Amino acid sequence: MSEKIDFKKNIERLDEIVNLISNKALSLEESLKLYEEGQQIIKLLSEELKAAEEKVENIVDIK
Repeated sequence: MSEKIDFKKNIERLDEIVNLISNKALSLEESLKLYEEGQQIIKLLSEELKAAEEKVENIVDIK
């Protein structure tokens, strides 16, 4: 994905997915589809957090 990740939007969607799976009587297929989407979002967010952490470490090392 070449577009910049909208961190807040992805967190909100992840929260929505958790609530849907937890509070709704979904079919197994629907639950798995949402779970898969959630895993993809988690991967994207983890990558963005790692990149931010590396930037902070570089800034701290410079000073």
